[in-house]
Amino acid sequence: MTQTKGNVQRTAEFNVLFMNLNEKGQEAALTVLRSLDFAQSVMCLQRAENQQKPTKQLV
Repeated sequence: MTQTKGNVQRTAEFNVLFMNLNEKGQEAALTVLRSLDFAQSVMCLQRAENQQKPTKQLV
């Protein structure tokens, strides 16, 4: 997937901000990112499961 100029610029900005954090701050930022990644994977899994379930029809 190609990145837009805006995405590249934001990534560069995040890299600079991350590198300016001390070790504890970097660990905290990584913990937040890992938590968000996990939450997103759970949400995607739930969405996929809901799409596979047959819908009940009202009579």
